[in-house]
Amino acid sequence: MKLYVYDHCPFCVRSRMIFGLKDVECEIIVLPNDDEETPTRLIGKKMLPVLVTESNEAIGESLDIVKYIDENYGASVLTVADDPAIEAWMEEATKVIYPLAIPRWASADFEEFRQDAARKYFVSKKEAVFGPFPRLLEQTETMVTEINAKLEILEVLFSQQEKETGHFSLTDIRLFPLLRSLSIVKGIKWPQKIDAWRREMALRSQVNLNDDIAI
Repeated sequence: MKLYVYDHCPFCVRSRMIFGLKDVECEIIVLPNDDEETPTRLIGKKMLPVLVTESNEAIGESLDIVKYIDENYGASVLTVADDPAIEAWMEEATKVIYPLAIPRWASADFEEFRQDAARKYFVSKKEAVFGPFPRLLEQTETMVTEINAKLEILEVLFSQQEKETGHFSLTDIRLFPLLRSLSIVKGIKWPQKIDAWRREMALRSQVNLNDDIAI
């Protein structure tokens, strides 16, 4: 199997996680961000992740990839129900997490940005949606304060649930990539339970955090 991804991309992280959680072998291929030809050839549009299965089928939605691997390779690990409270938290938190993470991704040393043209492509596409990156970076202090407060709320939600070792939910698959996205931001105050969980998930899923390159 081959999984085409961008390293920074939270949707790609979702698809990468299931291979680590289930210890399923797969070749991970990081594409340049401006490579439109490869994903378009595989699934008809410029979007990652894309999984090419052992039967040469191309699957292009992150959660479809997750479910395919979970259902077809060994016993399921996605046996826990979604958490509506954490799902609602994520819907609000993404409004702060992405404006913090995206301009930092643009200047980080991810493989998909090794070519200058690929980095410029990313900046052009994302600034068209989120606005000029310098303006977003100027709002760092305000946004970091806001997301730190939201993380305290998430800590309370975590305290209200019991985590079963080795068993996960799609909420976990959605949450870890968001926290991983946030790990590239300096000044984040990680509550104890959240910090322990994100580090454990990084080990279990074999997807690194970005604390060491935080900006």
